[in-house]
Amino acid sequence: MGRRGLALLGGFMALGGLVAATFYYLNQPRTLRLAVGPLGSEDARMAAAFVQGLNRDKASIRLRLIMTEGSADSARKIDAGEADLAMLRPDIAIPSTADTVLVTRRTFPFFITTKETAIGRIADLRGRKVGVVRSPSGNVALLKRVLAQYEVRAEEVEIVGLGQDEVLPAAKEKRIDAFFSINAVGSHTNNEGLRRLRSAWGEDPVLIPVREAAALAAHDRAVETGEIVRGALGGDPPRPAESLQTISITSRLFASQSLDDNLVGELTKDILGLRLTLAAELPSIQALETPSTDKDAPLPVHSGAAAYIDGEQETFFDRYGDWFYIGAMALSALGTGGAAVFSRESANRRRRAMAGLDELLVLLATIRSTEDEAELSRLGREADLILTRVLGDYAKGDLDTAALAAYRLAIDQVGRAVAERQRALAED
Repeated sequence: MGRRGLALLGGFMALGGLVAATFYYLNQPRTLRLAVGPLGSEDARMAAAFVQGLNRDKASIRLRLIMTEGSADSARKIDAGEADLAMLRPDIAIPSTADTVLVTRRTFPFFITTKETAIGRIADLRGRKVGVVRSPSGNVALLKRVLAQYEVRAEEVEIVGLGQDEVLPAAKEKRIDAFFSINAVGSHTNNEGLRRLRSAWGEDPVLIPVREAAALAAHDRAVETGEIVRGALGGDPPRPAESLQTISITSRLFASQSLDDNLVGELTKDILGLRLTLAAELPSIQALETPSTDKDAPLPVHSGAAAYIDGEQETFFDRYGDWFYIGAMALSALGTGGAAVFSRESANRRRRAMAGLDELLVLLATIRSTEDEAELSRLGREADLILTRVLGDYAKGDLDTAALAAYRLAIDQVGRAVAERQRALAED
């Protein structure tokens, strides 16, 4: 094989190596940065579970947490390009460069009070003390938004910010007349909190829902309508005794709009798959839900997540089929061109190798006409050199046995011609 043949083989090997390296790269896990906070919050606990679950399942996408001070900080991180994903409450902050992937948690805010307070509707909260968990700060802002819907000014209510562990003492000591609850209905935390409040007050709490949910949702796209179904809070008789209309607040996983659709679709599939594998360790993961992909949905859904949810996600061959086709065409063209070059080169090598036959025929005519013994000896040596070259070409594969037979016949003729001419010169 000549230099061109070796170069062609080397090109094919390099192309094969490039294809193998590309497939290896495409099959490596991709790590995305997830902004979430604060540390110890429900969102942070769920995000940590996502990290562990995806690592344990050896998923194609992994997560690295970036801890933040809360939803507003997480939104800033993703907008600044410091994170690829963010888990946050959209009623607190909505990133401008990211869209929803999944709803990670849904809460149904409502007021909790006692019969003794004689508070039967939200307007009755004027002049009363309303407790609310101060962290995140968005809880207080949401409370004020709800009060404004009922034309209850913030200054007409004494809002008491509480830590999670301060709610029960405040209720026992009657430092609050009502409590604004923002927890997932039916969750262990919410049900346990209600049980303790019932124990502190010595009676079943009175629930006051936010019935004008549709009006609030019309003015704020982060607020949705919802329903606390009969018995959702447990108990016998069931609490509530009848289904109650109220507002719904979600926590969501957002993905940067710059992320590839197929990557986000794969992430959506992998996280939804964790509902089964992590259910025993983190029961709240069962609340994961897919967002509405309707065009009039208040919060837009990432196109990659929407494609997966609607069953329109591209398969591997949908994504790379055109490249496979182009690659096959290129390889075919390369192979055809390479074969033509190789064939041409082989023909050229054979033509060069067969040139010695013409040399021998010219040499044969010269030998028969020479009159000088010294010249005759030189012509014999020249024939030997041609023979040496021919044997070398045959060893390299430039000559086949048929060509070698032709050379053998020519060499024999040259040898006889030299011998005959030597006898004729000796007789003279």
